[in-house]
Amino acid sequence: MAYQALYRKWRPGTFDSVVGQPAITDTLKNAIKRNTISHAFLFAGPRGTGKTSCAKIFAKALNCTNLQDGEPCNECENCKAADAGSMPDIMEIDAASNNGVDEIRDIRDKVKYAPTQGKYKVYIIDEVHMLSMGAFNALLKTLEEPPEHVVFILATTELQKVPATVISRTQRYNFKRISKADLEQRMKYILDQEKIKYDEKALAVIAQVADGGMRDALSILDQLLSYEKGSVNYDNALKITGFAARENIEKILLALLSEDAGAALKETQSALADGASSKNILDELVDLATNSLMISKANGAVDDNSFLTKDFSQKISQIPSARYFRLITLANNALNDLRYTNQQQIPLEVFLVEASQKEEPQTQVATQSANQPAPANNDLQAEIAALKKQVVDLTQQVNNLTQSPKTFDKDHVFHLDSTKKNNKPQQTRAEAAETKAKKKPVKRIKESDQQNRKRVYQVLENATREDLTRIKNVWPDLQSVLAVSERALLDVLEPVAASPEQVVMKCKYALWFEKASSDSDLLDKLTGYIEKFAKHSYGIVLVPDNDWLEVRKEFVQSHKEELLAKKKKKIEAIQEEKNDAQSEADSKIIDKAKDLFGDAVHIKD
Repeated sequence: MAYQALYRKWRPGTFDSVVGQPAITDTLKNAIKRNTISHAFLFAGPRGTGKTSCAKIFAKALNCTNLQDGEPCNECENCKAADAGSMPDIMEIDAASNNGVDEIRDIRDKVKYAPTQGKYKVYIIDEVHMLSMGAFNALLKTLEEPPEHVVFILATTELQKVPATVISRTQRYNFKRISKADLEQRMKYILDQEKIKYDEKALAVIAQVADGGMRDALSILDQLLSYEKGSVNYDNALKITGFAARENIEKILLALLSEDAGAALKETQSALADGASSKNILDELVDLATNSLMISKANGAVDDNSFLTKDFSQKISQIPSARYFRLITLANNALNDLRYTNQQQIPLEVFLVEASQKEEPQTQVATQSANQPAPANNDLQAEIAALKKQVVDLTQQVNNLTQSPKTFDKDHVFHLDSTKKNNKPQQTRAEAAETKAKKKPVKRIKESDQQNRKRVYQVLENATREDLTRIKNVWPDLQSVLAVSERALLDVLEPVAASPEQVVMKCKYALWFEKASSDSDLLDKLTGYIEKFAKHSYGIVLVPDNDWLEVRKEFVQSHKEELLAKKKKKIEAIQEEKNDAQSEADSKIIDKAKDLFGDAVHIKD
């Protein structure tokens, strides 16, 4: 007989043998015993949690002729036919390969026929979320009001893809992930029945890798038995699954909690050399850190015999909770980074270095800064207080003058004016030096702006629509060849004018304008690509977006007469060209008329 995989050989045949779903199996058994069977069921949950197995057991029980307390007997003809897959009244359909409207219409046409061998006609549609929307619509009416002898069982791993109109017409059962303890217990039972020796630590590794799926656990176990037929060994389980040894993970965690980056990196390199993957190491660290946190804070309520390192519980007992929280957060961030890089080892090593460093308490730094203000701040506060006092005095004098306008004299006015003059805030030497230093770059910026404006004027004087259109046409090509970081520059640049030699590009943000203007390498690269695609060389002149409208307006005002003259000349050239074309057309008509009628033709203007 051909070899049969473990997950097929040990597929549950009764509700009691289904692992990890007691609430669902008890509900289905009671429905059969009380004869309160719905017309449609929806089994949803992660892969390998027993959805299809429960559907097959339920279909078999519905047609069993000798029910045993809601369970199929597995001995009658109908049960044996169902187990062999030859029961004509139980139809299992894979929606992934039969997802069209025609297949559903075929089901709709056949449901009206009575069952041939059993009591119910059962349709099991696996991965029902793969059906097309047209197929779902074709199924709706039949799913809502099928004949009395028909039961639909829909199974899916992605409930969110099933239309709400379908869900509302069914009884929904949510299958949960199977716990590690249940996975290990089931594997022990199977290995005992197969009379195969096993290491319990190896089964723990398999249960962790399976992530709540019984089919995944049995597939890994089958693979491990193929590697070494006689037994299930812990070391072999580590090799097959790519998980690091538990002892190494405990050593890495202790090194991180002890802020020893060197030891953590050394143990990690050893685990990687033994075949562990970066993802598995991070997963195990998160799992171990969580268990350690629970044990250290549970005060003996949680069993800590699972640790392999001697005195591990005592070593972690004094670690504050914040260290665990930070380590778990950093590990999860590293796991997220692994999805976006091909160099899987880098996020792991960065995590190890970062997690082994002591976190700087920011509140303490802020408190120290507040308690020890800089001397410059004291001087500034004193000057502000003096200015406030002077403003109050001036306001009081103005109020006095306003309230008694007849009594004031020249002395009062002179006193007030002199007060205003003498009470100007005095600058310190540092402020005066800072003000003097700030004035120089302003002049330099203005000079550079003036030079840039002249370059823009030069482009505008010779600007043509054809050159601007040529630049805009190659813009999508530039986005396809530039790197992602460089491509962001194209989003803030826009060509607004072009001459045969240069192109003016306005920049949305002043910061990007300064950055792009100073990055000669990037501008050279952009110029090179423009020349490559446009088949013509253009220099680039940048202008801030806020200045572009003002520059163009000034240019139009200063070159108004010249622009009008150019436009008039262009219009005259177009008109002259039209006149020449009309004259040539008239001449052709006259010549044609002479050819047709000879001297009888008299030409009049």
